[in-house]
Amino acid sequence: MQELLEQIEVVKKRIKKPKKAVVTGGMPYANAPLHIGHLAGAHVPADVYARFMRMMIGEENVLFVCGTDDHGSNSAVSARKEGKGTKDFIDEIYQGQKRTFKNYGISLDTFSGTSRDENKKYHVEICQDILKKLHQNKMIETKTSKQWYDPDLKMFLPDRFVFGECPKCHDPKAYSEDCDVCGANYNPVELLNPKSTVSDSKPELRDTDHWYLDMWKVADQLKPWIESKQKTWRKNVFLETLNTVTPSFSFSNKSESLFKSLKENLPDHKSRYAPGKLIEVLFDNLLDLEEARKIFLKNNIEIKVNKDWSTRSITRDVDWGIPVPVEIDEKMKGKTFYVWPESLVAPLAFTKVALEQKGMDPESYMDFWYSKGSQAYQFIGQDNIYFYVLMQGAMWLGTQSKVDRLPEEGELQLTDVFANFHLQVNGEKMSKSRGNFIQADELLDEMKYESDQVRYFLSLLSLPEKNSNFDFETFKKRNDFLSGPLNAAFEKPISAVHSKFDGKIPSGKLIGKTKKETYKIIQNYLRFMEKADYSKILFMIENYARIINSLFTQFKPHDDRFDLEQRQDGLYSCFYILKNIMIMLSPFAPETMSKLRVSLNLPETILTIDELGLPMPDGHRIGEQDTYFPSNSKS
Repeated sequence: MQELLEQIEVVKKRIKKPKKAVVTGGMPYANAPLHIGHLAGAHVPADVYARFMRMMIGEENVLFVCGTDDHGSNSAVSARKEGKGTKDFIDEIYQGQKRTFKNYGISLDTFSGTSRDENKKYHVEICQDILKKLHQNKMIETKTSKQWYDPDLKMFLPDRFVFGECPKCHDPKAYSEDCDVCGANYNPVELLNPKSTVSDSKPELRDTDHWYLDMWKVADQLKPWIESKQKTWRKNVFLETLNTVTPSFSFSNKSESLFKSLKENLPDHKSRYAPGKLIEVLFDNLLDLEEARKIFLKNNIEIKVNKDWSTRSITRDVDWGIPVPVEIDEKMKGKTFYVWPESLVAPLAFTKVALEQKGMDPESYMDFWYSKGSQAYQFIGQDNIYFYVLMQGAMWLGTQSKVDRLPEEGELQLTDVFANFHLQVNGEKMSKSRGNFIQADELLDEMKYESDQVRYFLSLLSLPEKNSNFDFETFKKRNDFLSGPLNAAFEKPISAVHSKFDGKIPSGKLIGKTKKETYKIIQNYLRFMEKADYSKILFMIENYARIINSLFTQFKPHDDRFDLEQRQDGLYSCFYILKNIMIMLSPFAPETMSKLRVSLNLPETILTIDELGLPMPDGHRIGEQDTYFPSNSKS
């Protein structure tokens, strides 16, 4: 046993532990109840990770924060359609979402909202301070563009609030700049017969000024930061962002021969064929790109620098939002911070709210966001990678005293991002019209499943790697496994210790595969949990639990007709495994593992990584058997 304990300690010391950690889940819009995709893609994975981090570094060093995304047109327009005031509508949605999170055991330290009083006092100040620093560092420029305006409501309209006839395929429900039917992209002025979705009036294109974030200025900082994450970030996050941020330009393949003759004179680069009969040339940094651009121009090769990604507007003509600091530019009076970059900033204020609610100094939020020894972990949907990595990264860098380097101690630290693909239902994208749209509350309130059944199943899906399916037949089979073989692994040792050993764990030694498989499972558990790769580790834990059933089959702890020493060793090994399983599964099925912990007569403080691999003492009294995962009677 001592040798195994020493090996496990070596494994534990390998894992990187931040001093403090803040975990966030993608913010739900305050315009509708939560659906199962919210839980699958962001909030259950974030909750599992927050619970894991608490086991790693202590509850006092971890904050799990989230809130509703209140501002912008979505909430305001939804409230208008419901005939309600915006604040009242948002509060109704907020209360429903808060209740859903509680029912699913989402262990948030705070669930607030960008417009809520407890948060807004911090949020406005932080947003405006970041905007001022971005402007000071020349990361913001003002541009004039044409935007749809509803003359009846006297308001500018976001693109998705205008529809009309597609200029390509003539579908009558095309959006302002793109058509879902034929996939065409076009200029808003090309849209035929435009209408406002809010008032049904004919909108007009009017000039308006907005601030644009210049991310090109920090491309040389974003690229090496992303490259440093190759072994730790998920492939989808790493490749999408690195391919986007790598400095490059494109030119016609008609100039390929001339390009080949110039290759030796160019800075280090890579080239590849691109759609549209183009060749793309990629460089390590902006300086190399600029040097190459001059060589191409000197040789009359027309190029296009691929920097469309790097300029995004960060203000809107919407009343319902965070006002921009007009002292920077009087022309921006009446403009508000665009909800997307605003939502990236929001977790900073949520952290202050969480600390205040704990009776701590709100200013200590800097210990979580501004310290090189701390780390922020953000769980989002696949569609939002651009914003949470590139836009947030650029904004964070843009708040520094110098933007031409990565953050130093005392500056906003760049975050780790976990993105999940889409959850489908019965093999299709969720759709209310097709009847396969599942509200999160339905599964608990109407179908009467328990939250741990849903959490466990969602954690088994392969969303980190691909779109995955919520299939009710598969869901039922998984619940049958939980209530069958997995419950049996919990129940057999508890039943045997009470019927044959007076309720106390006998003295013994680890036998069978127990030592070897325990070392392997703890090693894998720490490795996969650190990367939030839950499905792989859950299947491994299930196999680990099967050892209990095999120990009963082989050594018969429940049958006193067999050798006493082997029965004692077998039962001792079972409880050793059972304690490890209880700790490892507690982030996934917290209510069920709490029942098991009580049955094992162990305190809540046992739920730490330090306790993994440690045996319960000989003679430890075991509590009563409970009902763990419920039997699945649903169809």
